[in-house]
Amino acid sequence: MELLWALEHDRLRRERVFKDRLNPLAVSDAHLLRYYRYPRSEIQWLCEKIGPEISRHTNRSHSIPVATQVLVALRFYASGTFQSVIGDSVGLSQSSVSRIINAVTSAIFNLAQMDIKMPRTRDEIQKTKQDFFAIKGFPNVLGAIDCTHIPIKPPRQEHIYLNRKRVHSLNVQVVSDAHMKILSFSAKFPGSVHDSYIWNDSNLRRHFLEQQFGHSYLLGDSGYPLETCLMTPLAEPTTPAERRYNSSHACTRAVIEKCFGVLKSRFRCLHKSGGALQYTPEKCAKIVASCLFLHNVCVQRRIPFDDLLEVDDSPEEAVMNFMIDRSAQQERMALINGSF
Repeated sequence: MELLWALEHDRLRRERVFKDRLNPLAVSDAHLLRYYRYPRSEIQWLCEKIGPEISRHTNRSHSIPVATQVLVALRFYASGTFQSVIGDSVGLSQSSVSRIINAVTSAIFNLAQMDIKMPRTRDEIQKTKQDFFAIKGFPNVLGAIDCTHIPIKPPRQEHIYLNRKRVHSLNVQVVSDAHMKILSFSAKFPGSVHDSYIWNDSNLRRHFLEQQFGHSYLLGDSGYPLETCLMTPLAEPTTPAERRYNSSHACTRAVIEKCFGVLKSRFRCLHKSGGALQYTPEKCAKIVASCLFLHNVCVQRRIPFDDLLEVDDSPEEAVMNFMIDRSAQQERMALINGSF
């Protein structure tokens, strides 16, 4: 009897073995790029980068491998698919997928906070300006700035998150360089907040006004106020130089719109075609930041992507009556007269 009890007890305590259905070495790069947006080498790099933060050790069962966790999160970012659907495809419960997405997102968010930053050294600033100037001759540009709306589920105080198209969203401010690499972001504001308010509240604006980047400009659309560090288009250009200025401004600033198109097409959890992020605004902001970091890796490593969606989900801007900044007007006219 004691022997039978021991055998039964041993059977009940037998370790559960997790069958890893997501072995990144077992499929082609083409498959990985299509469903996870990253090739094998970059997935392995990301696993090494965040592995210490997301690996779990337990005596009761084998933990889910780091590579599987990373692939589950990448699949979610790439598709915006419900957690239960992703779980069914890999043999994980919805609760496990939820924990994985939270853990991987937190780890990548930490990387985003450290890695996404404006140029600081003289060489970095000069190189960024040269890249922008090569587009259509606009001098001293350090970044193109704009905001984009990320759909989210209705949170508490949901009226605050309703944008002008009556969609619940986060309004995310982004600055990109000439190659669509993201240099700065702010993802903490609800959809009802205007772009210009986010800019006015930002540390980035203070850094520019303090001339921490020297004589440099950001390029913004008419939803932003004209400032000495933020050049906007002329509402009614009258001279050839003013028209050349507007043309150069539009062509150069277009990089941020292209950046949003590539970002949301690559990571469709941010696009309206993926529905809306089903998390609190705070968790949604972390997911956004994680996707921005992953986007930068794709830009820097030249990871191919050509499945672009049409991105036209930003609400029309409210007409704003900005206070006239005489010094900013003088700065813009000196720029037009001197360069265009």
